[in-house]
Amino acid sequence: MPEIEEVIRTRKSIRTFSNIDIEPETKQLILKFMTANSVGIFGNKVDFYWTDGSSDEFKNVKLGTYGVISGTKCFIAGKVGTSEKNFEDFGYCMEKLVLYCTQMNIGTCWLGGTYKRTAFSAAIELQEDEFIPAVTPIGYFGTKKRTIDKMFRRLAGSDNRKPFDEVFFSGSFSQQLSEKEKETYHYFLEMVRLAPSASNKQPWRVVVIDKMLHFFLKRTPNYNKTMHSDLQRVDMGIAISHLELALGEKNISHRWIVSQPDLDLDEMTEYIASCEIL
Repeated sequence: MPEIEEVIRTRKSIRTFSNIDIEPETKQLILKFMTANSVGIFGNKVDFYWTDGSSDEFKNVKLGTYGVISGTKCFIAGKVGTSEKNFEDFGYCMEKLVLYCTQMNIGTCWLGGTYKRTAFSAAIELQEDEFIPAVTPIGYFGTKKRTIDKMFRRLAGSDNRKPFDEVFFSGSFSQQLSEKEKETYHYFLEMVRLAPSASNKQPWRVVVIDKMLHFFLKRTPNYNKTMHSDLQRVDMGIAISHLELALGEKNISHRWIVSQPDLDLDEMTEYIASCEIL
């Protein structure tokens, strides 16, 4: 298995796929992973579904993405209930699945809005108290990029990342990490910095206090927050999964807790959770 840094750096949003079907053996491995990795760090269950628009099972449902995705009719959709931290746990579980597919050379693309929600809701029998925060197409990489691929990447600024010192802090939101803290935590926080996010807004902020890494959501002004999901909370779950995977790979003992530090927060900043290094 490749190192988690290699997998994280390799993952890209794929919108143009080949028409080659995923082998049954590979599909079974992905289905097994979906089942085994379906509970987030806050205890919410995420139900994942493999939907194939070309199969008889979904012949009465027109799964679509408004032309954003081409070359595959296979998607993975997930749903969660209404419990607290539901969207964070969705992002956590789905990103782990996305990275698993990446290490198997299977392409994916986080879709939070550019898919036909009604069709996917019908396909996975969504209930009134459930949400589909996002779906992903799944398949092998296409050999040619379309204009729409380049457009989405350019509009989102997908190749641009906020500088390290803009998102990670020591003690408060006004102080940079010390050299000792950087030496201890830089690799793990860098894996967080490389996480994908809706429209590449990168809303995570982490304040290090002693051996605690406190995660905050810095909301983007006027960013779309709909009744269907809260994509920036999904982004926080994605960032948390990157830290969790990096810590696990290095066998660093830790635990996730909800223990908000006494910091002054502006109206756009929300506390999410803390990772305690043991």
